[in-house]
Amino acid sequence: GRYRQIYRLSTPLHSEVSRLRFTLTTVKLGNFQDRHAAAETCDTVRAFTGYLTLFDASCTVLMWLLLLQGKSVSLTNFFRIARNTMIMCFNKEPGAAEVEQEYWRIVEQRHCHVAVHYGKVDTNTHGSGFPVGKSEPFSKHGWNLTVLPNNSGSILRHLGAVPGVTIPWLNIGMVFSTSCWSRDQNRLPYIDYLHTGADCIWYSIPAEEKVKLDKVVHTLLQANGTPGLEMLEKNIMISPEVLCREGIKVHRTVQQSGQFVVCFPGTFVSKVCCGYSVSETVHFATPQWMNLGYEAAKDLKCRHIAKPFSMEKLLYQIATAESKRENGHILTTISALLKDLRNIEMRQRQELYEAGLLSSARYGTHDNSLLPGDGRKKPRKWLALESSERRCQTCQHLCYLSMVVQENENVVFCLECALRYVENHKSCRGLKMMYRYDEEQINSLVKQVCGKALGKTTEKWNGASPIKPPPKRGPRKRETVEVSLSRLSSSHLSPAAVT
Repeated sequence: GRYRQIYRLSTPLHSEVSRLRFTLTTVKLGNFQDRHAAAETCDTVRAFTGYLTLFDASCTVLMWLLLLQGKSVSLTNFFRIARNTMIMCFNKEPGAAEVEQEYWRIVEQRHCHVAVHYGKVDTNTHGSGFPVGKSEPFSKHGWNLTVLPNNSGSILRHLGAVPGVTIPWLNIGMVFSTSCWSRDQNRLPYIDYLHTGADCIWYSIPAEEKVKLDKVVHTLLQANGTPGLEMLEKNIMISPEVLCREGIKVHRTVQQSGQFVVCFPGTFVSKVCCGYSVSETVHFATPQWMNLGYEAAKDLKCRHIAKPFSMEKLLYQIATAESKRENGHILTTISALLKDLRNIEMRQRQELYEAGLLSSARYGTHDNSLLPGDGRKKPRKWLALESSERRCQTCQHLCYLSMVVQENENVVFCLECALRYVENHKSCRGLKMMYRYDEEQINSLVKQVCGKALGKTTEKWNGASPIKPPPKRGPRKRETVEVSLSRLSSSHLSPAAVT
């Protein structure tokens, strides 16, 4: 219907077909009986990036898939490879059910090797499949995934352009191309649109099944102490039939060209392509996601996993922007998180000071709007650090509020890891604390946010509504159609599957 026209009127996907180049990921299905045999084979491949595990239906023999980084090809050549692969595997154009049956037959019988390719393209570099020109139809439509990150209902708009988060990416696949079981590491919801090509089969496990899923995967993989969910995030594919037999709820849907699929926070998802296909994906988040995202950020820090964006930065950007708008709903949601973040930050700064770290300096460019009433002059010179230098070398945490720098070796620590470093070395020599906001500024922002959140809550209970002046008439602009994100994510973050 209406939304299919977005693709039909989209020119970038067609005009840049001959110029679009990307690096392939080759997936090879091998008959390896154990992990050691797979590892020996992997040692001979320099481009090896990981291995993919598949269970057969009886769950008695493991199948290992090698994920290899392939060569850079154009979209036209990829289409030819996909077409030839399809001809080799099927006599005629198969349906989704036929591809699914053949896919799991290959996994279960293990009589042959199958190698297919898969590509992931950053649209910020190569262009989106959606129209982006100002004069093009649907270029400002709410369902255009280049517009969705700036939707007024998505708090991710405060992050700006972040590759793989607020910048959409293209997924280019062929028959049997597989996305293994995974969930977004930040527990972010996301939306996928299939521009063109064959159907895609999606399997999903609701977030409410995570405790049971952890036990089942731990048992199946014999993880020896490693949590099952952590194992599941390491390029592992388990047959839905096996999971259902173990009592796990697995949902299945077939995505066709011109259709959207929305994945809710914490949902485990896998996907199998039924032929050549080009889809586009981007993240979004409603205010109710903040608590889940804050806990996910803590978990990633404990596991020393690099995050694509800083949760500290997101919280402070939201607090700064929404305080001006006096958005009571969002301020109420983030007030408790902001206070917790403030308490942790101040406690760690104090502990470092007591440990003997007295050298400190301000760095970076902080928001002048953090304290609207603060008229103090700011220092003219700031110590600039590249974003790549703000990642803690120990836990990979993105440092935003503060960091500790070992100036001689140009090493960065977050405050928590700096405390451990000082405890181990019994010295603060060569260390310097760099901070973006001082204690007074942080406390002032927290007080401002909590005060406005409390005021809005009081007004709500008293039934009072502030009188707003009529909006000023400005120059007429082209209308932008927005999509209410409440239609994409329930108000209580229901852990449903894909819809």
